[in-house]
Order: sequence, then structure tokens, then C-alpha cells
Amino acid sequence: MTKSTKLDYKKYRYNIMLDINRDAWNWYASCNRSSHGVNWGQKISDDIVNEIKGKDETEAKKIIIPFLEKKYVEEASEIEIYKSSINYDYFNNFELTCLKIVELTNKALYRNDFTIFLTTFPRGPYNYSEGYLYIKIGWQDPIKLFMHELLHFQFIHYWRENPNSKVHGLSNEQFEWLKESLTVILDEDLYPLVKSPDKGYFIHQKFREQLHSFWKTNNDFNKLIGFGLEKLSDFIPSNE
Repeated sequence: MTKSTKLDYKKYRYNIMLDINRDAWNWYASCNRSSHGVNWGQKISDDIVNEIKGKDETEAKKIIIPFLEKKYVEEASEIEIYKSSINYDYFNNFELTCLKIVELTNKALYRNDFTIFLTTFPRGPYNYSEGYLYIKIGWQDPIKLFMHELLHFQFIHYWRENPNSKVHGLSNEQFEWLKESLTVILDEDLYPLVKSPDKGYFIHQKFREQLHSFWKTNNDFNKLIGFGLEKLSDFIPSNE
């Protein structure tokens, strides 16, 4: 079961898909996973968690896919309403959204085509190299959700993968703290493109407050990264 909407623009393209196998993978992958202070397995029913635990992906999907097929029928109206809503937002704002990230990072987009997988699980994984992200059906402000992940992609491409950048030498934990906290730049200055500021994860809040205060002084993303690198040791021990 795969449903998609693909639209082409002069420069930037997106494809929105509801793919039951992708959705099932997110349920399976999230079952026993914790990240950024969140235990994702606690986000779903204990019944399905207990059925999935201890099984490999193939066996787990034999349980998850029939569960999702039933869910898609029971929640068909909600799913269709959300698909119409996200398609409307992206049709009207996708080009502007991409250009805004170019402006904020002062870097060309690392790629011009993206895939948005709709999911029924409340976790939004992404893949930088393939340019895809997940958005849960029902989540508000889908433009901001895309900008959040696109900002990650830009940061990975131009700073994490650049051997001449100090970001390149960060430990995974340090990198994740900085990456997730840099989304403070998605704030009220972007209204009405986004409906509310990006709040990030609870464990990063004090770090984010410092970053946001600095951002307000200059709106320079590269300088913000430098400031974040200086302050990071106040929150995470150095890996040196």
C-alpha cells in the first residue's frame, strides 16, 4: 500500500508518500529506541510493543502491517484530511521554505529533491544521504517540521562532513546536541511561514536558550555554530 503526491517546481521538488512498509519500519525501529532523552517505545501501546520485542524486522512486520491496515481503515478520514492539509501547505510554501533555509544558512541546498514519508508513529526519523524524512499524520505545522530536518541536512553536509570544520571532530553525542539545538533559529521571525517557534527536546533547553540569545544579536548561522561549539563543553564533556 503506497500512496504518493509528487510535485515539481522550477528548482525544488518534493514527494509525499504514505507507504505501509515505511510506516511499519518506523514502528519497529522505534520500539526499543531512545534518543534525545525520549524513550520512543513508551509512545505506543504496550500490547504492540510486547508483540514486537525479540523479533527481527521481518517477523515484526507480520504483526505490524495487519495492525496498520486496520488502523488505516479506522482512521481513513483523519488520514485523508491530513494529507489534504499537508499537500496544501507544501504546494503553496515549499519553494519559499527551501529559499528561506538557503537564506538562514547562507548555503545552497545540498540537494533539490526530497521525500516526505507520512507515518502513524510519533517519531520523525530522517535520512540525510537520501533526502527523506518522516512526519506523523496529525502533527501540526508541517512546514516547520520540514525546515527542522532540512536545517539538519544542511548542517551535516556543510559542517559535519567538512574535515576543515570543528564540527567534523565532535563526538556523536556532542554533534547531536549541537545539531538539535541549532533549530532555535526557526523562531517567531519566520511567522507566518511557520505557526510557532521550534521548541526542540527537553534535555537541550538551557543550551538552546543561550544559542537563541546569541542568534538574536546577529542572525549569522556560521557564527551561531561557532558560539555553540564554545558553549557545548558547559553541557557535554569534551572528547579530547
